Amino acid sequence: MAANINREQIRAALAETDPAVSFYLDLNSGEVLRVPDTDPSAEAEALRNQVMEGYGDRFRYIPGGKASPTDADVQEWLEAEGLV
Repeated sequence: MAANINREQIRAALAETDPAVSFYLDLNSGEVLRVPDTDPSAEAEALRNQVMEGYGDRFRYIPGGKASPTDADVQEWLEAEGLV
């Protein structure tokens, strides 16, 4: 697991409402990846494939749509994912 998880990026991902984008925490880096779901480019396809190949072990999905997420929401997500 990443030594330093970027909680601010998780909070932003929890608030995201764009249905054309998904967010995943990269456990190796602690950073959140922005994955364009509908972009047909080779780069976007490669990123989607990388995330799906490492899903669960390296990458964890962050659901969006939460209005004004707080530190407690970030902590709750981390706990639900077994990361704290």
